[in-house]
Amino acid sequence: MRFSLFILCLIAAIIFNFTGSLKAEISDGDPRWGGSPLHKLERGAINIITCPIELPASMLSVADEKGEIFGFFIGAAEGVFTALFRALSGIYDTATFLIPSYSKPIMEPEYAIQSLEDALK
Repeated sequence: MRFSLFILCLIAAIIFNFTGSLKAEISDGDPRWGGSPLHKLERGAINIITCPIELPASMLSVADEKGEIFGFFIGAAEGVFTALFRALSGIYDTATFLIPSYSKPIMEPEYAIQSLEDALK
């Protein structure tokens, strides 16, 4: 079980690293990358893979606001629902990446890692 979780995290890190470098390469040559179907597809794939990051992000943000006990229980429940919603929005973005509007994410912030960065501030 631990080994398969390790492999899953490793694959997610590799994919996340690849898509970030791909975005940097494309955005250097094409300033319209933010409004393209590739951006929507990338956002969807990254949100599907990184949706579990919402759990610790929610726990940390609730703990900062209301205390550690609330962060553990209420933040965990909120994080599960937020992760589920982020995964569903990622599935939607991936399935409809050819349909416009490309630059409007369903969830704010656009990526789960941004939620974690906001919670750590």
